Amino acid sequence: MKSLIAAPLIAVLFAGSAYAYGPRGHHLVGAVADRRLAKDNKPVAAKVKQLLEGLTLERVATLPDEIKSFDACDKKPSTSPLQIPKRINDELRAFREANPCDGHPSHHDFHYTDVPVFGDDKYADGKVGRSDFDVVHIIPFCIRVLRGDEPETNDRGITKSVAVILLAHYLGDIHQPLHVGAEYFNADGQPFEPTTTDAGFADQGGNKLTLFTFFKGKLASAGKFHGYWDGQTVENAFGTVKDSTVATRLAKTEPANWELTGDVDTWAEKMANEILPIAHEAHERLAFKRIKITSGDKDVTSGRAEEKRQTGGTFYALWAAATVKQEIQKAGWRDRKSVV
Repeated sequence: MKSLIAAPLIAVLFAGSAYAYGPRGHHLVGAVADRRLAKDNKPVAAKVKQLLEGLTLERVATLPDEIKSFDACDKKPSTSPLQIPKRINDELRAFREANPCDGHPSHHDFHYTDVPVFGDDKYADGKVGRSDFDVVHIIPFCIRVLRGDEPETNDRGITKSVAVILLAHYLGDIHQPLHVGAEYFNADGQPFEPTTTDAGFADQGGNKLTLFTFFKGKLASAGKFHGYWDGQTVENAFGTVKDSTVATRLAKTEPANWELTGDVDTWAEKMANEILPIAHEAHERLAFKRIKITSGDKDVTSGRAEEKRQTGGTFYALWAAATVKQEIQKAGWRDRKSVV
């Protein structure tokens, strides 16, 4: 696999799974990947089918979220196997057990990084919000497993089949703005730029804040800030059009600025840096109010993220939907990038 298959396979996975969001978003970019792969590289398509025992990238793109239902941290962990081939199910369970929900590292930590959006930082510019097991680090690890540079008997429990599945998901996560950037607040509840000596309180990628956007001229709750980007933005972007139709359309037309350059080991950091300005704008368009801080916590307890009034500008919902549409299309075309 290392010489003939790994390079184009990794390129395809970077292409087809470069967006996060909820199940629809993950399935949609997986469907784009499947179409480009079938058209551009049938030998790699056959290898993917073999590794996944017939499952498509569209199907496996949500599995890293689905396995959370088996976590011991859950009040009622599931005991029913996923409706996937037994070998794949067993390997995913082994991966989860090697990275337990309450452990370090935890497989939950692999989905994101929380780079401060207050300034114009790139991933390598600081330490706050980053970790050795965040999405920027775990993606290259999966790639090394596929290339044979890491053994399948590694401590993280990542086999080649699991690596394909994880890349199909994590490469989606790293292109969702709130999976990469976070707002930090000081003790007074004001946004600020954190340091290693004063990390402040994070919004946990928007999970701790409720988003309010304009609807019929008035601010209305749009639910959790992070959840809005996971799901509602995708619905706003593609509406009721069938995913198969959307995926076919996105796979046909080449978008601008889709190609990544340099060694594939640097791509995760480059993708994080690429999405950070969008994460910054996703926060900059909002005013933060009623930020509640609890002493001893590292994240804010709660708060409101309210859309600012625009004078001749674009409403938040329209801007976010347009952003999603462009980024998903660009991500889908990154299957042409090779590691060699």
